[in-house]
This record gives sequence, structure tokens and C-alpha cells, in this order.
Amino acid sequence: ENPRKRLITLAQGDPSAYPHLRPSENQVQAVMEVIAGGAANGYQPSQGNIKARAALAETFTVRGRPALTPNDVFMTWGCSEALAHAIAALATKGSNILLPRPGFCMYEVLCNYHEVEIRFYDLNPDKNWEVDIEQLKTLADDKTVAMLINNPNNPCGAVYSAEHLTDVLRAAEELKLPIIADEVYMGITFGPDFVPCTKVNNKVPILTVCSVSKRWLAPGWRLGWVTVHDCDGILAAAKVPQTLLKLCQISLGPSAPMQAALPAILGGTPQDWYNNINKELEASAKCCVRRIREIPGLEVNEPEGAMYCMVKILPGYFDEQVGG
Repeated sequence: ENPRKRLITLAQGDPSAYPHLRPSENQVQAVMEVIAGGAANGYQPSQGNIKARAALAETFTVRGRPALTPNDVFMTWGCSEALAHAIAALATKGSNILLPRPGFCMYEVLCNYHEVEIRFYDLNPDKNWEVDIEQLKTLADDKTVAMLINNPNNPCGAVYSAEHLTDVLRAAEELKLPIIADEVYMGITFGPDFVPCTKVNNKVPILTVCSVSKRWLAPGWRLGWVTVHDCDGILAAAKVPQTLLKLCQISLGPSAPMQAALPAILGGTPQDWYNNINKELEASAKCCVRRIREIPGLEVNEPEGAMYCMVKILPGYFDEQVGG
């Protein structure tokens, strides 16, 4: 690092690093009232605060699937632990998981930690980073325990349409693959509507992971969750919820005041705040795209959501510029 120059990180995933991206007043007030009230200073149930889980069950229930109950929700230390729990709950000796490429580096770290073989499926930059569905059929076998889908996408900025997700989930159904749906960027879109995996298929078991880190701009609060959308009792028969509970009994869940504040955060954050944050992020995305496209040798797809974009370096361009 050159001490005379300021380092510009190209992997900044913390929205709180920027002064115009802050949690809503409602969020902050909800936490302050819980702390001042003094009723959430003790230990919580291992699975999580019952009122927080009930609020999440109501929020993440979708038409066409059985309504979630608090027993279907598991509180975690942020989305990273939610991902860790979901992978651990499905992992078996000699198993493999299908991961997106490009994808969030944490997926690979967690799979390696649990000694799960990684099989990458490609996202097509020429089709807005859609999943190569035909490739899935060549990757999955009888030891594949899950396919992980990240939508809206990190690092590509893609937002999958209902039609594409339907095709992907149909393939998962045919291959008998449960889905780990990383939807931590839910609702952060710049045009296309966000569609959860649970909405397009009611026959595939899905573990959805999320947190307040991105949509609610509070990664340091370390408040996440796993919601279990079972199908015909498939996950229950495999004791996946039971395993998730055991994992929660080890970590003992996130901060009690944060959990207690969650119902008010989910129910009281005004829609205008969400809309304004999306406008700010969209403006930042457009600025990034414009400035990248001004640099010879670089290409970029315009992101449709989340907080990232993927830049392509034209092969050989910079070699020619330096005479190499």
C-alpha cells in the first residue's frame, strides 16, 4: 500500500461506511426503547425470541406454501451464521453443494470448513448473470445435498425474474435438490421486482437466510435468521430443523435487545424509507457504471439490485498498453 495514496476498497460490503446510508429512525428508536425498558437483558430461548420469530414467520410466509410458525424460524448471529447453520444442517460425509460462480466468497469458506465438496455452476454475464440451468444437470448426483441461490446477487448485481427463478426451481425439483436461498439483499432492486424462491415453487424444500445487515443497513447489529420452508416434511424427516436447533443451542443466538426490537423494525419501518434507500443505491450504481465505462479496457453490466457490480477486464487490453 502506498502511504501517499488513499486505498479505495473495491469490496466494501458495509453500507454503514457511508454517512448517507443509515438505519431508519424507527429502527434506532425500537432498539432504544427495548434497552431503556430493561425487559430484554436476560438469556433468550436458544432458537430465539418468540415474538421476533413470530414476526419473521408472518413476514416470510408466502401464498401457496403452508404458513410459517415461530418453530420454523431460527435466530442467528447475522447472515453469515445463518449460512453456516444451513450448510451444516444439510452436510453429510462425502456430500457436495452447488454454488454460483461468480459468488460470495464466504460460501466456499463454509463448505470447506464442513468438508463439503464444492461444485460451481456458472452465471451467464450475457444473460444478466442468469443460472446455466443445463449445466446443473451435469453437476448434481446422489451426493448433492443442496443448491445455493443468491438473489439479489453478490457480486454481480443481478435480480432474477420470476420466470427465470421458476425454471431454476423446476430444475431443482427434477434433481431433488433442496435450496439454500441467500436473500439478504431482499427488496434492494432498481427496477425489477424482488421475487423470493419460495414464491415460484411449492414443491422444493427451501432454507432462506437473511438479516438486518443489508435491507435494514445494520450489519454491526449481527441479527440474522434462517426460515425453514419445508415440503411434504422432507426437511423434517431428515432432521434438518432439529439440527438447526442444536446449532442454535451452541451459539445461543444474537443480542437479546436486538431480537426484542425486531417486530417493531419489521412492522414499523415506513415504505418511504425503503424507497429512498433504493434510490440512493441506484444512483451510486449508475455513477459506478458510468465511470467504469469511461475507462478503456473495462466493461460492466448495469446492476439491477444489491450493492455490487461485476467488472470485466478485456483480455489482453492492458498487456498491450504496457507493451507486455
